[in-house]
Amino acid sequence: MSLIYLQRALLPLDALNPGVGMDHPMRKVVRQVAFERDGWTKERAKKVGDLFDSMAEDWSQRSGAERTEALLDGLNRAQYLNGRCLEIGCGTGSNLELLCNFFGEVVGIDLSLSMLLKMTTQSPPVINCDASCLPFSDESFDSIVIQNSFLFRDEVLRLLRPSGALFWVSTNADRTPIYLSPYDVHKALGADFNGVTSLAGNGIWSAFSRSMTT
Repeated sequence: MSLIYLQRALLPLDALNPGVGMDHPMRKVVRQVAFERDGWTKERAKKVGDLFDSMAEDWSQRSGAERTEALLDGLNRAQYLNGRCLEIGCGTGSNLELLCNFFGEVVGIDLSLSMLLKMTTQSPPVINCDASCLPFSDESFDSIVIQNSFLFRDEVLRLLRPSGALFWVSTNADRTPIYLSPYDVHKALGADFNGVTSLAGNGIWSAFSRSMTT
């Protein structure tokens, strides 16, 4: 079990957004979801879904190079790409077109139907569902991408093929409201996984795999 920190290859495009602090209420939720069996309930899912539904109208205004720079850097540098990819928490689909350039098949899911309805470009298939109980068979994805969203560990482990990889991205690094550090993601996944991580622009990315050599 190892996590290697790579040198930053991409500098921030603009001045860093001050973001949020460790006392942001979402930080507690993120940790509970990742590490506690009862960290995600129907009540919590409804609250989070309603929150993102309320932000869907203006969400596309947040799209831009700074929203994809960390993911793009990770995909280019991790060199762990093939096959079928799932994006958990795809929102309005700003990453899906990019992911199609790297994977043969891409599927997106999001808890917020309002977000999915705001997609402005033709996209791969998307599904409105709860990431704690995904409608896919075991070992059905080669890669899973999660950006600024929650880590549902059991579902990630169930869906990844033995040689599959998880890409974990925070677009504003530790200033992102929904944030879990690469160390904590690694800890949650377990000793079978190795990983690499790097700052990139305003954000940070990590890639974890059972078969990755470090």
